Amino acid sequence: MNTLIKAIRILRREGPFELLKRGVPYLIDNYVGPLLLPKPYVQYNSVDVNTGKYFDSIAPWRCNQNRPDYESGLVSGIEEFTEEGDNVVIVGGGWGVTAVKAAQKVGNSGRVTVYEGSERQINHVQETIRKHNLSDRVDVVHGIVGPEISLRGEAKNASRVSPEQLPECDVLELDCEGAEIEILENLTIQPRVILVESHGIRDSPSSKVEELLNDLSYSVKSKEIADRGREDVCLENDIYSLTAVQE
Repeated sequence: MNTLIKAIRILRREGPFELLKRGVPYLIDNYVGPLLLPKPYVQYNSVDVNTGKYFDSIAPWRCNQNRPDYESGLVSGIEEFTEEGDNVVIVGGGWGVTAVKAAQKVGNSGRVTVYEGSERQINHVQETIRKHNLSDRVDVVHGIVGPEISLRGEAKNASRVSPEQLPECDVLELDCEGAEIEILENLTIQPRVILVESHGIRDSPSSKVEELLNDLSYSVKSKEIADRGREDVCLENDIYSLTAVQE
């Protein structure tokens, strides 16, 4: 039902061409793509992920090649500021790349908890974690934190988690497609480090993210393009990774 409402809204506001432009990729990614045979693993920022499908050539927007700079901003923040034994919470699991990076940094004495709202992406995150033999230190929760703005697939039986319910942690990562603003506005925990990916295209501009981090008494140590391999897209849509440390 949510998908139909979004389609009607796009048709009314932006016209049939825009609906077709956005609708065809959505239908193939969510309904045709899952029926295709999987390709061998590719590497996203040195992490093995199973993102591709055979016959992807019919869907040129799909990304099944190696991407050495995938989530480069968040990954650099994790690698610089995460310590052995840390408790890391990630909101927005994606393909599980940052979860793997965090789990490798925290070691056997640390813990990583991943919240992901999409049922399909939950499976991808779990698969990536298993591929790297890190299931013993990573918990994956099928839950939507804050507002549901843009999921890669259906939520189905995902639990609803308010920002106030996020557990205490040393490092908090927010990559939640626009929900980061409301999460920061209602955050009650005080992690040592907060990593945020902004999404200006979804009313979550980097300037507002930085303002909220400052209001929470965090000092922004870096602000960089979220994915160096897609610099033009990131610049056009205000997609930045901000790393902030508690003052």
